Amino acid sequence: MNISSLFGVTLGAGIMYLALSTTGMGFGFFLDMHGLLIVVGGTFAAASISFPLSQLLSLVKVFMLRVLGRHKMDYQGVISQILELNKKASVGLSALNDAIPAIKHEFLREAVSLVAAGVLTESEVRNALDQRIRTTEARLMSEANMFRAVGRFPPAFGLLATTLGMIAVLQQIGKPNSQALIGPAMSIGLIGTLYGIAFANLIFLPIAENLTTRTEEEIMLRRLIVEGSLLLKAQVNPVTMRESLNSFLLPKDRVIRKAAAA
Repeated sequence: MNISSLFGVTLGAGIMYLALSTTGMGFGFFLDMHGLLIVVGGTFAAASISFPLSQLLSLVKVFMLRVLGRHKMDYQGVISQILELNKKASVGLSALNDAIPAIKHEFLREAVSLVAAGVLTESEVRNALDQRIRTTEARLMSEANMFRAVGRFPPAFGLLATTLGMIAVLQQIGKPNSQALIGPAMSIGLIGTLYGIAFANLIFLPIAENLTTRTEEEIMLRRLIVEGSLLLKAQVNPVTMRESLNSFLLPKDRVIRKAAAA
């Protein structure tokens, strides 16, 4: 479980509940089915027009696995594993075949498999792995962009709900006791705008930013793996490999000689 994302979701919901509950009108006042129907229903309808329904439904899975799921890029662990593989490769690249099943990271396993096969040249290995990175980046960014695109709809439909509420209010002008009705009716009409802003800025847009950041981290790890695989193929000495891979990390995160040797 990603504690940071879970904390953010819980904090956002808690702040909204506390803010609405302390307005003096109670939380129940803000539960307006008219505004909720227009904002939620309108957003879903617009999103269904924009994207295939299967992709929209998959966003729930994306949220659970990529946003709330445990997710930490183990750059140091990958570098250490590549250094260990380099030791095995000192007797020949074919020796890597025995270590491949134990490699957990899928992309690293693919990269080492290409190197161990010994069929492709260095440039061919790089081209193959770079293309796989581009494919993965496009897929992951499409998920973030979908959340970002859907996040544009709630404020518009919130304004639509408010507009309809204002039209209903204006129809009451001139009728008996209209002065007492206009104020409460206008406040209810504005709830649609509240829903739209809240859904966009507390749900969809933060998720999109979260997924974008995670994608950038994943792509950087994969580029590190590409360089490590090419160094593995070239069978460079461990110091050169370690320092070359450390260049992807900040000084405080780099694999030191003692840790690498262990």
